[in-house]
Amino acid sequence: MSREEKWIYRRWRGAVARLAQEAQDVAELVAAHERAPAAVLLFMLKAVFFDFDGTLADDGVTIDQALKAACGVICQRWPALGAAALESTYRQVSDRAWGDYDRYLRPLGSAEAMLASLWRQTLERFGRYDEGVAHAAATTYWQRRLHRCQPYPDVLPFLADLTQRFHVSLLTNGAPSMQRAKVHASGLQAYFRDIFVGGEFDQGKPAPFIFSAALNAANCRPEEAVYIGDSLLHDVVGARKSGLHSVWLNRKRQPRHEVIQAYTQGVQGDTLDQLAQPDFEITQLSALPACLDQL
Repeated sequence: MSREEKWIYRRWRGAVARLAQEAQDVAELVAAHERAPAAVLLFMLKAVFFDFDGTLADDGVTIDQALKAACGVICQRWPALGAAALESTYRQVSDRAWGDYDRYLRPLGSAEAMLASLWRQTLERFGRYDEGVAHAAATTYWQRRLHRCQPYPDVLPFLADLTQRFHVSLLTNGAPSMQRAKVHASGLQAYFRDIFVGGEFDQGKPAPFIFSAALNAANCRPEEAVYIGDSLLHDVVGARKSGLHSVWLNRKRQPRHEVIQAYTQGVQGDTLDQLAQPDFEITQLSALPACLDQL
């Protein structure tokens, strides 16, 4: 065998050996995948989306404290007005307005104007009219909300781990400046690749616009994403209508049928009952990984 033939033969044998090794590596990967437990399939999920208020941020205590401070401002002007009655009335006015944000609050523009409007309406129910007091109450309320805005204890460790594996985004309804300020104050902003606020779209949740934007940013299909939120109507229904998996984070442990009944007064209950059926219901974030393993 000539020198040239020996050189070609060695090259040929080297190439054959490399191909054989590559084939063996592929075979081992396939075998490992077939032996893998269901948890490995977790990585088929590309994106995890979260709601903010009541899901990641503990807004219940924050609202209570902010309300007491704002009512204190009003009672300084009108001592005869009871703080308890003021708080109850404000909650009624606020729930109605935020429940239909696009109708009642979006046209007002700024967060300051929205809150002042809510306090103005509250005062009007008591036959009181003072623009300065309404603005003072709104300012006090908003400052307390920001100062006290904090995540639930189970949120930070969980997000730190989740961001290493998924495209994690935040989808929240409300006024853009208000929600973004609250997210920043909570210290959670750095954990999200993207933050979407319903007020930046034609309609907020449960309309599909915000979900579509999040899916496009994550470059994934609806079935490759899951949405976690505390509202059956805005979060679960919105996610399901857009084709995403859904997890109802029911921190308050509310019976589902009671929530449905509250939402379905005067609307088609059967339809909502079907749409408001999450893939999973949990009461704390520590239960979420087990849900993700099954998607």
